[in-house]
Amino acid sequence: MARRMRVPVLSALAFVAVAQLVACGSSEPERQLLETFFRASRVRDNASLANIAAVSFDARTSGTVQSFDITETSAEEHRPLRLAELQEEEARAIQDDADFTQQKRAYQDTNIEAIRRVEAAKGPLAGKDAEVQVAWTKWSEDQVAHTKRVSDARAQIRSESGLAVSSLTPPGRADSDVTGLDLEMVSKQVTVSAEVREPSGETATKTLVLTLRRVVGVGADAERMGHWIIVAIQGAEPAAPVL
Repeated sequence: MARRMRVPVLSALAFVAVAQLVACGSSEPERQLLETFFRASRVRDNASLANIAAVSFDARTSGTVQSFDITETSAEEHRPLRLAELQEEEARAIQDDADFTQQKRAYQDTNIEAIRRVEAAKGPLAGKDAEVQVAWTKWSEDQVAHTKRVSDARAQIRSESGLAVSSLTPPGRADSDVTGLDLEMVSKQVTVSAEVREPSGETATKTLVLTLRRVVGVGADAERMGHWIIVAIQGAEPAAPVL
């Protein structure tokens, strides 16, 4: 059974020192990371939380963790980050969108008068205008699909690269450049039994499962080991994003 530890309040400067220790490694990296996380969440220190977490344990909705035991730590899972693949997909999506937009504009220029009648119509259409109405509706729907494809590709890149940058950037430093690195994401889950002071003032024992991730980057000269980032919590009220 892991020893139960109380979590004292720590200053922001001390928090950075602890975060740097986590980045370098220690004999109990999960405990130090979680102590820092729950402490910063309790005092709503979002600036400090941003160094180690994408979520917080919101004191207003979930309460505050007074103490905890780590009851289980899962095996690590590894997968390559798909940044290069996603960037290629983004480039294809942008090109396809540009080509489609050009084709749509050509159709619009050829049928502009009919399109104006279609857009002004308040009732059923017949003949050529009805054909244009169907075609123009399809063009518009396809335009939305192309735009969404570009947006989705960019969102996936932000998700993958955001974790890499957060994990590989030491606390308090400018964002790391991950260009040219072969990136691998490492994930694990840490289960804790926590004494939680709820917003009502009552104390309850809760089982919380925290998902931790970090990124390892391999370049031409060396391997860079990122620090752990807490990306999700199960067993609490919906985790609040760190702003």
